[in-house]
Amino acid sequence: MNMVISRKQLTYSVGAFIFGASLLTSNLYYFAENDSWVSVLIGLVASLMIVGLYTVIANRYPGLGLAQINKAVFGKTLGKIVSGLYAYYFLSLAYFNTRNLGDFINSVALHETPIMLIFILFTMVCAWAVRKGPLNIARYGFLAVFIAFAAIVFNGLLLINRTHLDFLQPALTLPPRDYLIGAHIVTMLPFCEIIAFMTFIPYLRAPEAFGSAMRRGLLIGAAVLMLIVLRDITVLGPFTAIFAQPTFSVIRYIDIGDILTRLEIIYAVILMSLLFFKVSVVYYATVNMLSDIVGFNSYKSLVFIVGALIVVYSSAIFSAVTEHIKWNMTAAPTYSTFFLVVLPLVTIIISFIRGTDKRPVGAPSGG
Repeated sequence: MNMVISRKQLTYSVGAFIFGASLLTSNLYYFAENDSWVSVLIGLVASLMIVGLYTVIANRYPGLGLAQINKAVFGKTLGKIVSGLYAYYFLSLAYFNTRNLGDFINSVALHETPIMLIFILFTMVCAWAVRKGPLNIARYGFLAVFIAFAAIVFNGLLLINRTHLDFLQPALTLPPRDYLIGAHIVTMLPFCEIIAFMTFIPYLRAPEAFGSAMRRGLLIGAAVLMLIVLRDITVLGPFTAIFAQPTFSVIRYIDIGDILTRLEIIYAVILMSLLFFKVSVVYYATVNMLSDIVGFNSYKSLVFIVGALIVVYSSAIFSAVTEHIKWNMTAAPTYSTFFLVVLPLVTIIISFIRGTDKRPVGAPSGG
C-alpha cells in the first residue's frame, strides 16, 4: 500500500480545499460588485507571495511538519505556544466552516431539521476521515477537483442563454479601497488557509516538492473561483451582491425544457462534499498540532474531543446567520491575517536571526 502523498495528490487537495470557499463569494461581491474578478486577480498575486513564505519555511526544515518547525525555530516551550496558536486557528476554521455548512443546509434544504443535528452528523463523518489519516484525505483531492470543475463547466454551458457579457461593463470604476478589501477577503479566507497543509509535509514522498504543489493547487483553486465569479456576474449582473447565496441562486436559473431543472440540488451535494474535504483537512491539522503540544504518540485519541469542540462552537459562536455574514465580511480577514501572514513572517525572521540549520527529515506526529 502506498503510504505517502505524491505532489499531484497534494496539488489537487489544495485546489479542492479552495473550492469549498464558493459559499463566501457574497462577501466579495458586497465590496467589489461586478468587478470582483479584479479582486480575485489581486488576491491571487498576494497569495502567491504569501505561499512563498510558507515554502521558504518548509525548505529550511525539509520533511518537518508545522509543529516540529515551530519547535526548531522558537525552542521547545515557545514553539508549543506558537503551535497552540495555530491549533486554535485551525479549530476555528473547522467550526466556522461547519457553521457555514449548517446555515446553508438549513436555508436551502432541511428547513425544519435542528441545526445541531446537522453539526453532529457532519462532524462525525469528518472525524471518520481524520482518523483514517491525511494519506486517505489527500487521495480524494483529484476526485473532488474533477467533479467540482465538471459541474461548474456543465452549469456554465446550460446558462449561456442567460449570460450577458455587458454586465462586466463598465470596469474599474470603483474606488481602489473596494478592490483591496475584496482582495483581502479572498486572500485571507479561501487562498492562504492552505497553510493547514504544512501539517501534511511529513507524509510527502518528496518534501522538496511542497512549494510547487502549493502554488499549482492555488492556481487551480483561483482559476475555478474566477470561473464561478465571472459566471455569477454575467448571469446576475447588478443583483449579484443582493443574494445571500449568489452561486446557488444562479444555478436555479437553469431550466431546459422542464427536464433539466432543480440542478441546484446537485450543486448542494457537491458543495457539502467540498466542505467535508476542507473541514477534514483543518480538523486533522488541529489534532496534529495538539498531539505534538501534549506529547501524544498518536493524534487519534484527540479526534473525538476536538470533534465535540467543533460541534459546540459551531452552534454557539453565532446567534443568527446575519452575525456570521457580518463576521465574514468584516473581522474574519483581519483575524486570519495574524495567523496566515504575521506568524509565518515572525517564524522566518527568527529562523534567519538564529541561523538555525536545516533539520533532517522527521517522522510524522502520530499515525
